[in-house]
Amino acid sequence: MGKKKDEERIENEWLEFSKSVYEIKSKSQDDFEKYINLIASGGLGLTIAFFDKIVQIDIAIHLWIIVLGWFSLAFTLLVNLLSHFNSVKYSELTISEINNKDYDAVFINVERRNKKINRFNITSLVSLITGVLSIILFVTINIYNMNNNPKPNPNQQPKPATEEKNRGRTTPQPPQVRPSTNPKK
Repeated sequence: MGKKKDEERIENEWLEFSKSVYEIKSKSQDDFEKYINLIASGGLGLTIAFFDKIVQIDIAIHLWIIVLGWFSLAFTLLVNLLSHFNSVKYSELTISEINNKDYDAVFINVERRNKKINRFNITSLVSLITGVLSIILFVTINIYNMNNNPKPNPNQQPKPATEEKNRGRTTPQPPQVRPSTNPKK
């Protein structure tokens, strides 16, 4: 009988360990969902709100990259919302199957349903990474472009140029002091 008690004790320890792993997994999934939403909504909100502070729109290049980033972050939020919605729906279906004592359906459907939720989560993650990298790429390209093409000093007045008709070259400005009309002899 001592051997049977040891086996029961070991089995109970493994069950407890399994429960703790399941709890950690559940908390990690909750955190994953929260962080996806936080990063996507924060990144989207901040870049839209402070876009003009990050990059000057009148000289920005490759605007499609930031638009891709914004759409990716918005898509992340939508896919994550669908993931939550389906998770609740699938949990209700599983509870219904358990209440109806349709245990075979539970085993078949839980795995299938979890695969769908995992696809939503992977899609959210890929979309989030795409969005964040797109925004970083856009800002990097435009900061580099602004540093290589400095704006002229707004306090400095450009000198008007007189162009020659055929050559496209400018004629220099004449001196401001004019010679007298009465030459000295």
